[in-house]
Amino acid sequence: MQLSSQPKGLFHLIAIQMWEFFSYYGMRSLLILFLTQKLLMSDEHAYALYGAYTSLVYVTPILGGYLADRYLGNYWSVVIGALLMVAGHVVLSIPSNDHMTLYTALALIICGYGFFKTNSSCLLGELYKGHESARESGFSISYIGGNIGSALAPIFCGYAASRWGWHVGFALAGIGMLVGLVIFSTGRKNFAHVQKANKVALTRKTAGVSHWLLIIVGVIAAAVGLVFVLKDLLAGYILAVILAFSALQMLRLYRKSDAEDRKKLHSIMYFMIFGTVFWAFDQQGGSSISLFIERNIDTDIFGFHIPTAFFQSVNPVAVIVGGAAVTWLWKVLASRQISVRTLTKLNMGLLLLTAGFSLITLSSKLAMATGHTTFLWLFIGLFLIGVAELFIDPVALSAITRMNPQGATGTVAGIYMLMGGSVANYLAANIAELTATDTPKGDALDLITSAAQYHHVFQSILVVTIVVLVIGLLVNFFNRNQPEFD
Repeated sequence: MQLSSQPKGLFHLIAIQMWEFFSYYGMRSLLILFLTQKLLMSDEHAYALYGAYTSLVYVTPILGGYLADRYLGNYWSVVIGALLMVAGHVVLSIPSNDHMTLYTALALIICGYGFFKTNSSCLLGELYKGHESARESGFSISYIGGNIGSALAPIFCGYAASRWGWHVGFALAGIGMLVGLVIFSTGRKNFAHVQKANKVALTRKTAGVSHWLLIIVGVIAAAVGLVFVLKDLLAGYILAVILAFSALQMLRLYRKSDAEDRKKLHSIMYFMIFGTVFWAFDQQGGSSISLFIERNIDTDIFGFHIPTAFFQSVNPVAVIVGGAAVTWLWKVLASRQISVRTLTKLNMGLLLLTAGFSLITLSSKLAMATGHTTFLWLFIGLFLIGVAELFIDPVALSAITRMNPQGATGTVAGIYMLMGGSVANYLAANIAELTATDTPKGDALDLITSAAQYHHVFQSILVVTIVVLVIGLLVNFFNRNQPEFD
């Protein structure tokens, strides 16, 4: 991974991606705590709003990608997305108990995420025209940079919020995004060769109105609409429409496919279901597990109180450390000409998820005795779940791009990400709602009762992961001679 062989714009793009991770995960590490402790929302309302937000940030990149391809190009889409996210964090950092301020901030961040997320990766891909040999290492550097940002964010933003107040923690997340945008902008000359904004398409008129003006009005309308979607918790209806459209797309592909491609689509649909179940449980880390830590975990060590938000750093650290170990493992196996099947890798991920939740369930069981317990077992459980992620999306997406049914990799991969992102996060919020307890003034009514409720849900998740793991092992066994699962 030699940096000298990388294109010049890589540093600037990695910088903005790292700070985008910092801003998103810094804010997210505080969100569920802010909703329940500052705005005094009930657990049910807080989980539902958290789920609506985290699901919608995976929906808007579909529209952002379309606007980038047709009008704006990836560079300016990234800039617009960053500016919208900075604006959202500025609004969120205003000291206020007004719920509409919160909804406005989240709506702006969701819109910004739509312009930024997929287009920053596409822009990275554009940098490697003429640098194909360095492409894979460049994306690896990007991956590491993003996880560094998400690892540092909960620590810095969590400390700022606990030391100086919620608005300072949120402001720090926004400052991080602004710093990334400034660094990115200083390297503009290194992106001179990428696709430019389509001025002809932007100035073209429909009903006497130029398309650039329609885009501006559309973004404003989308932000306003999202405010009311969040206020009235209507994200489920939006997801239902998008899922119906996605199902029609898959059905259309299935009808056009021959027998071989249909086998591939069967495999991909299995990956989608598998990934959705995995991420619905994995995403408990930012919601139910976060409140469990706040209420039932003793986070004092050597006289220092560890803010709950700090535990959101365990996952990205696990991804970084585990990523190095997994990469080494694959190299060793490849050198010995040992090939690990796709289904086996997915089952390894689910095994780690199961092990992680077994320890989290143990923590909740121990907390039922006095209302509190040590963070040790939960910490190890979160770490195992973080490592488990390495065996899910990278493996499934690699298999999907290899299969390429009907030459529709982009469509199928997009639907997979929709299932593992939006749908899984929405389901995760519904699962988290099962842990809800009465919280007058943001505090659990009875810590032992609270621990028992968390234990019941975490134990149920553990049982489901065991069942799904058994199903995965059986699918692997009965399809051991099917090449599409290799």
